[in-house]
Amino acid sequence: MKLSKGIFATSASVLVLLTAGQAAAQQAAPAETVSGAGIDRASIADIVVTARRKAERLIDVPVAVSALSKDVLVRNNITSLQRVAEIVPFVTLQPVPAGAGGLFAIRGIGSPPADPGIQQSVLVNIDNVMIGRGRAAQAGLFDLAQVEVLKGPQALFFGKNSPAGVISVTTADPGGELAGFVRGGYEFVADEAYVEGAIGGPVSETLSVRVAGRYSFMEGFIRNIAQPRAFPCSGAGCNFAPWVAAGATITGADHARLPHGTDWGARITAVWSPTSDLTAKLKYSYGDNKVVSYYEPYCGRGLTNMTAIGFADLQSDCRFDRRMAVSALPTLIATNMESGNGGKPYTDIKTHVASLNVNWDINDTLSLTSISGYYKLDSGNSFVLNLSSIPALYLAAIERSTGISQEVRLASSYEGPVNFVIGGFADRISQYNNTSVVFTRNAVDVATGRFYTFDRFSKFIAKSQSAFGQLRWDIVEGLEFAGGARYTRETRSSRDGNSYVNPNGPPTLRAAGDIFVRSLTNSNWSPEATLTWHPSSNQTIYGAFKTGYKSGGFSYPTVLTRVFTQANTLFKPERSKGFELGYKAQLLDRRLIVQATAYSTDFKDQQVSTFDQASVSYIVGNAAKSRVRGVELQTTLTPADGLQLRGNIGYNDAHYLSYPRGGCPAGFTAAQGCVGGFQNLSGRQLPRAPKWQGNAGFTYDFPVSQDFEVELNGDAFYSSRSLLQDNLDPFAVQKSYVKLNAGISVGPQDNKWKLSLIGRNLTDKLVARYSNDIAGAAPGNYAGTHERPREIVIEGRFNF
Repeated sequence: MKLSKGIFATSASVLVLLTAGQAAAQQAAPAETVSGAGIDRASIADIVVTARRKAERLIDVPVAVSALSKDVLVRNNITSLQRVAEIVPFVTLQPVPAGAGGLFAIRGIGSPPADPGIQQSVLVNIDNVMIGRGRAAQAGLFDLAQVEVLKGPQALFFGKNSPAGVISVTTADPGGELAGFVRGGYEFVADEAYVEGAIGGPVSETLSVRVAGRYSFMEGFIRNIAQPRAFPCSGAGCNFAPWVAAGATITGADHARLPHGTDWGARITAVWSPTSDLTAKLKYSYGDNKVVSYYEPYCGRGLTNMTAIGFADLQSDCRFDRRMAVSALPTLIATNMESGNGGKPYTDIKTHVASLNVNWDINDTLSLTSISGYYKLDSGNSFVLNLSSIPALYLAAIERSTGISQEVRLASSYEGPVNFVIGGFADRISQYNNTSVVFTRNAVDVATGRFYTFDRFSKFIAKSQSAFGQLRWDIVEGLEFAGGARYTRETRSSRDGNSYVNPNGPPTLRAAGDIFVRSLTNSNWSPEATLTWHPSSNQTIYGAFKTGYKSGGFSYPTVLTRVFTQANTLFKPERSKGFELGYKAQLLDRRLIVQATAYSTDFKDQQVSTFDQASVSYIVGNAAKSRVRGVELQTTLTPADGLQLRGNIGYNDAHYLSYPRGGCPAGFTAAQGCVGGFQNLSGRQLPRAPKWQGNAGFTYDFPVSQDFEVELNGDAFYSSRSLLQDNLDPFAVQKSYVKLNAGISVGPQDNKWKLSLIGRNLTDKLVARYSNDIAGAAPGNYAGTHERPREIVIEGRFNF
């Protein structure tokens, strides 16, 4: 709390200092509106990005970046980070119910989601607030200005937790005139209704304000057909006998469709420009997501039935087909279970994100920037772990995390050949997790009235400080060398253990009160060097050496047995370094934009997870070394005003260089390469890393009368096959696929309103992004999460 007050006091002091002596007023820039017809070469060519934490043209910046404009986001109905990944090659942003709550990956490199102790290898930057938690994937997005996907290590400008890349989200600012919009729509497959709106503009000569909000409700696109039933046995020696004797019954599905629930959010933005040299921008966003997250069970290895603790589940069809049979846990068994919700699966995620950005042009050659950031995440969720109509295992989890940060940068813009940027960054992250688990079907604890097996908690505090700097040297006209480095030091302290253990539970559990108390300190230098050549004002050729870093930490396996110690639940820092070559250009009289990138990046001590079959838990460790290399080509062509053609193709080879102790698929033997629960994965392809991905599409705007216009658009997306599990189970595979999106909209040429029909995933492909083994089930029973199936949306929008 002291650091929190100090950071914002620092920002306030900087703001007061910067204001002193200034008098001239400055109006805010006009807000960007969503265009109707009239796609032209200038609007496409002058895309501005902030990949180096300053505004630069896309074709000028020596970074591999995919920029999604407001038009692209609206056209593709992008309302979450997960949907960003659906249209950008080699990106995974997938929410999951357990552990860290989400999986972020770029080019196959990402952090395993099953452990709440891990931070992501892909950093999410929302309005300059750095968030490394996977549950950010479940936050709703609305009233966006732009999304940038920066691929490869980004340590110099974004710091820790970015060894694989950065997802940068920028929300809309108020404009120079009062303006706004309202849009609403309905999606017919999931029966989802939504409404979104924003209004903003100047309230005085120096102050502009914008408010925005979104609300949605979804019934769901998966059918849960679980029916009430009896437990499969009840007599002496029956696994469920204690529950049956106590009067527990199986009630079937608590809701007929998944994922269902509400999601809403609101934001306020205030921009104060008391002088032409000073701007302060304050943003605060709140989100409340109650859309129940899910796993869908399916079978491999030739199995035709799911199993639950040895019993066949005949209600499940065992296929990945948007039909499942998962019953709620009997209410009696969830008695006194924190966040147990009476045995009914649920999700409730509340997010707060705030930022204060102060920019001061000290003089014509120096500028000072202060960025204060804050986020708070309160979440609770529960689900049936064995994903069956015979509920035998259940998990209820809460997470409370808070992050606060402060960055200060000083940048020069001298007329001479040498310029610089220097700065410092500090943050503090605190996180508390509690997991209550039904692990065995034991009798009631008469002292507490609890049937469930244990409570597992973890709490850590991480503090980091870093300093960074870069020199840029214009060697000759059009040729620049930039070199810099960031030094980071992070300390982390942790307490974790079982806070409650049912005396009738398994004796292998660590006793309540047997607490792990530990701390660590990591430090790192992350250098970067780039040589950039501009053969002309519309061409860029560059070569870069880049590094990335993510701190080590502590693994918090869900079922904490005596086999786990303080030593074997510690994982080391993850580091990356590599090279990138790129070419960017505007050609054919600015009608064609080309971006080509070749890259090779090595990762040392990549943080991975392995499944401990004895404890039914995932534990985070380190793979010795992996390598990612490939090429990407992005093109956008405007052959005529109103017509845009676009394409993106990439090849990505991501594999382990050395990983001799990789986890084994359940049930694999020594004859299949598994000895002592481990297998040698050296040389194998990384999970969730397809070798080929690409897309191609068009947008065509044309008038149909003097007053009205029509927009047509279509996109095709292709991906080759990929393995879904960290243990590289050959039976858990996402096959190659093609998805098609299309849309048509009509409205007046003055863009006052627009009516749209949007089709997404018209080929109705169920694309899995993540999979794991189902606890308590036979080998070959899997739990997967997938993207949305076919969507048919009708939407209306009114601009004012």
